[in-house]
Amino acid sequence: MKQSPRKIHMVRHGESQWNSERRVQKNTEGVALSERGRRQAELLGLRLKDMRFDQVFCSDVQRASETARISLGESYPVIFSNELREIAFGEWEGKLVSEIEEETPEVMSSWYRSPSKVKIRGAEKFLDFHARIVREIGRITDATSGDILIISHGGVICTWLTHILGMSPDDIWSFSLPNASITTVVLEFRPRLRLLGDAHHLSGDLLGFDGMPSSIR
Repeated sequence: MKQSPRKIHMVRHGESQWNSERRVQKNTEGVALSERGRRQAELLGLRLKDMRFDQVFCSDVQRASETARISLGESYPVIFSNELREIAFGEWEGKLVSEIEEETPEVMSSWYRSPSKVKIRGAEKFLDFHARIVREIGRITDATSGDILIISHGGVICTWLTHILGMSPDDIWSFSLPNASITTVVLEFRPRLRLLGDAHHLSGDLLGFDGMPSSIR
């Protein structure tokens, strides 16, 4: 009997307090899940029980690690990686999106359309972020076998999708991934997108803000 191809399941973290405020997130500790985000993670856990995966990798940032612990349980073996963190936004971190749009509307507009051309003081360069994510997920898939689960961030997931689909890095905002959604890629003769931003385990108000750019909203 032919063995099923590998699957890479990627989960965006549950809603954080800063997501709910539409505040630019940090890629370090200190921003916890909101009450809705914790409930999203609980319902995500019910969905994950029906899925098979051999190993779990997770960003070490609080909103991602909380999502992992709530959805999988405190004792579930998870490998945490700082290479799976969201892009660092430098001086934008902690600001409301509306503040940035008001202060520098042309920069924010460019960020949505051509992020590789935007320079933010103190931030990680966009193409460096792209290279980091491609390198880390490539390392993970090369070092493992079987199906894996990766819990991380909207920007991380969308970056890898642009890579495997042969898109430009600047096409990162072509996808809309709700918080606590699942994206699945099948590794066959080439990576094939099977599921994108699926959140049918959530409903009503628990869906939260369904939009991108998810890394800052």
